[in-house]
Amino acid sequence: MKVSLNVSGFETEAVFPDNNIEQIHKPLVEKFSRLHQEKNERTVIFLAAPPGSGKSTLAAFWEHLSQTIPNVVPLQVLPFDGFHYPNEILDSNYTMRGDEKIKLRSIKGAHETFNLTSLIDKLKKLKVQDPKWPYYDRNLHDPVDDAITVEKEIVVIEGNWLLLNEPVWNGLNELADFTIFIDTDPKFLEERLVNRKIRGGSTPEDALAFYQSSDSKNVDMVLNHSVKADLTLYMNQDGSFDIN
Repeated sequence: MKVSLNVSGFETEAVFPDNNIEQIHKPLVEKFSRLHQEKNERTVIFLAAPPGSGKSTLAAFWEHLSQTIPNVVPLQVLPFDGFHYPNEILDSNYTMRGDEKIKLRSIKGAHETFNLTSLIDKLKKLKVQDPKWPYYDRNLHDPVDDAITVEKEIVVIEGNWLLLNEPVWNGLNELADFTIFIDTDPKFLEERLVNRKIRGGSTPEDALAFYQSSDSKNVDMVLNHSVKADLTLYMNQDGSFDIN
């Protein structure tokens, strides 16, 4: 199926194999709906995945499916990226990695550059009210507070660090009703992430250097340092998925 989706504010053409739709994606969307009916409260789904895995596009596709399958409760995607600290804070604060003092702005996108306290607060509010949700503006390159109105009774929160196995982070899954993780070959992600940088205007050399200094560390951290999800999907190089 070829479908036009709104992903992070941009219209994106995406293709999903028909057999995946029937065997994985539709059953998952139907499962979310059943979970909501059983719990009779707002249902929170985590979709955690490494950079370059297409998690935002996948979540947007699930939202699309939920609006087209009969007798399914429509869902809403809530991005994790809105919890980035503003650049003003990243520019004036540091973290320690080993013996090295590193400015947060230089590792923007790493888990240390997100406001975990605010995320936990919003997650708790999801169960009892309709909170406003932050949004990451890719033109401003900064988060915008309270930009999204939470309207649906099923929400899919998608991000890199939702299942991170680090203190405090590793308790986030207790605030979700169902968790999904995308696993894949890191070499495949390298190719995708480098090509994405090149499409954005970087030279091949600069794109590879950025991957090696930044993205590769985040890919490794997510793939090898996440708590076990309720369901793991393995992404193949053709973009299809298998259930692990």
